[in-house]
Amino acid sequence: MSILFKDALVIDGSGERAYKSNVLVDGQEIKKISKSPISDHCDTVIDAKTKILCPGFMDIHSHSDLEVLRNPGMKYKIQQGITFDVSGNCGIGVFPKTEDQNDMYADILGHSENWDWTDFSSYAKHIKSNTNIAFLQSHSCLRTFAIKGNPNRVANKEERKVMCQALDKALEQGCFGLSTGLYYAPCLFADRDEMIDLLKVVKAHDALFTVHHRCEGSEILSSIDEVLSYVRETGVRLQISHLKAIGRKNQDKVDSVLEKIHKMKDEGFDIAFDQYPYEYGSTSLFSLLPPSLLRLDQKTLLETLKKTQTDKALRDSIVHQMQNPDGWDSITELVPFEDINMVILESNPSFNGMSIAEAAKVMGLNEFDALFTLLSQETKCALMTDVTQTQESMRKIFSDPLMVFGTDSLYAGSAAHPRSANAAIHLLCQRCIEESFPFEEAIEKMTGKVAKRLGITDRGLVKEGYKADLVLFDPKKLKDNSDSKKPFEMCSGLEAVMVNGSFALLDGEFKEPLSGEVIYRTSAKASQVNRSLSSPGS
Repeated sequence: MSILFKDALVIDGSGERAYKSNVLVDGQEIKKISKSPISDHCDTVIDAKTKILCPGFMDIHSHSDLEVLRNPGMKYKIQQGITFDVSGNCGIGVFPKTEDQNDMYADILGHSENWDWTDFSSYAKHIKSNTNIAFLQSHSCLRTFAIKGNPNRVANKEERKVMCQALDKALEQGCFGLSTGLYYAPCLFADRDEMIDLLKVVKAHDALFTVHHRCEGSEILSSIDEVLSYVRETGVRLQISHLKAIGRKNQDKVDSVLEKIHKMKDEGFDIAFDQYPYEYGSTSLFSLLPPSLLRLDQKTLLETLKKTQTDKALRDSIVHQMQNPDGWDSITELVPFEDINMVILESNPSFNGMSIAEAAKVMGLNEFDALFTLLSQETKCALMTDVTQTQESMRKIFSDPLMVFGTDSLYAGSAAHPRSANAAIHLLCQRCIEESFPFEEAIEKMTGKVAKRLGITDRGLVKEGYKADLVLFDPKKLKDNSDSKKPFEMCSGLEAVMVNGSFALLDGEFKEPLSGEVIYRTSAKASQVNRSLSSPGS
């Protein structure tokens, strides 16, 4: 089927200035781009005059691992023009699978009835999608696979060996790299030996190391130093996830963070970072707890939290740790309870949408006691949002040449952070329309730069011979209609979204050709991987 976008204002994803042109799509590819009229017979002609035609947006940081199985139409990606995402981020994923894994990461990934796979290859066979999707091997799954019993501890030499072999297999099968979340259990218990062993495997494949680093708050500078030291020792390619400084008192650290990153970049190391366009974040409500609790298995954790209601010494000890963190980010020390909102509490849904401060008033409890009580009763999903940074810091990070676009989208249930359905549109409206940042530069960060970062050579640009992943929108009508209370609200002004030459959205109507593909990374160095992986350092 051939489709002609006539008289479009093309922003091609390269950062170059927009230009008027006609773009012909034939099958899955962009066949011809011409400023002159295209006389080829076309099945469909789209009048694109006054509209911007650009590559489909590419999301380098997502959590669609189970969403793509539950909802293959991927509506919340399509409605913001995203045609490609990378999942398995923050060290959270779904392979290799262990028997008791199904609900371990429900706060981030949600639930799925189907877990009929073992490794990346068998998981990928289950995917039929309206978008293109790629994956990282998650560190947490390597730990639960290799460490029998409770994985919230330091791994021994033999367990590190098993992790390295599983990582090598996943990279051979087409994963784009390794992701870790040193902020989250069980990854936060990984020691330096474990990280270096794993990153040697990543380096051998010339794959990507993505990291939600250990501390984004008061200890952010030492946390960045930790990650950069891994890069210096192994030479691995680094992608820092959702770069930010948490807490109003830490916004002055952003300049120092960027200086550290650029110093390493100037020394020849391959480093970049991503950002989502909101001053408030979203993650598991359990992440508010100190590492001393997060190392416990779920049953013991819930019992311990319940015990705080009668054991004052235990309660006071946990509160002290949260108010005086040592080497970890305590959100409750950085963000007031009024700015921490509960999005989903599956076991206590009547509190959904309330801040912890509001819930405490309803319960007649101190904020800490309310938090401990609610978490002690939560056996399923607990998702929160928290105000973490300022617009000034966000603009500084966004404007940096090393920044690429990510949503950090979470699909844990019926509510979510609006970034999960509207981040791309929100970015364009906020930065380009409200603040006059050039569309060309913003779209490059959302398309061509992401493709280049991942080594993808047939997507991310409006270019002849490239896959026809395209977005058409009216810049005069583009509007983000979502907010924290209406996170899934559809935007205005998005005319069409095309994935591999088929429309997934046209004139406000969703379509489900399921024309997306699982994108596999092919490593030029895969055949040269050092088989000494079987003997990682002690």
